[in-house]
Parts: sequence; C-alpha cells; structure tokens
Amino acid sequence: MSTREELLAHLWAEVINLQLRPEGLAQVIAHAKQRPDDPLADSGPALERLLALGADPRDICLLMRNTAYEVVFSTLYAIGDPGVDGNDVFMLHEDLLSADPSGMEGRPGSASWQE
Repeated sequence: MSTREELLAHLWAEVINLQLRPEGLAQVIAHAKQRPDDPLADSGPALERLLALGADPRDICLLMRNTAYEVVFSTLYAIGDPGVDGNDVFMLHEDLLSADPSGMEGRPGSASWQE
C-alpha cells in the first residue's frame, strides 16, 4: 500500500467486511474438520455448535465483523501510539502465532479462560 487511504480501504475490504460472507463460516468449519490441529481450528466446532443452537449465520457474521474491526483498530493504535521501537513492523505477521502466550501457537486448547 502506498498511502494511508489505500491501507485503510484494504483493511475494510479484505479484513473487516470480509467477515460478512456467510460462506466463510462453512469454510472455517470445513478447514477445522480437515486440519483439526491447526491454529484456531477449535473455531470450527464452536461455529457448528452455535448454528446447531439456531443462531442466524448473518448474526454470527456481524459479530465476527465487529471483532475484526476492534482488532484492526487496536492493532493500528498499538503500532501508532505508543508505537513500535524503530518502526520494526516489517513481516511482523510472521511472528504472530509464536507470540501466543499459551505457547500452543493458537492451536485448539490454547484459548484459556481466565477469571
């Protein structure tokens, strides 16, 4: 991206609003069945349970979109203020899974609920 506007447009189109696709739910479920030990694969069974309870797929997508917005906003805020030392953000996405505090790189069972 060469401009702020292009980056923000990309984030809305390819991250935030992408969550509005109900077919994306089926893709998450199918991927979790094919690769149950992959990072975040426990999302597939969670989606299946919600749908089995009668949740409207559109409602799930709206919640996922909201979460995507919050994550993008928080990430941009963290990068900009207080900032990243020396603007060392190049290829930062490659280190994201290894930063999972559980040490499980986002795999099923890594989401601990702390009270």
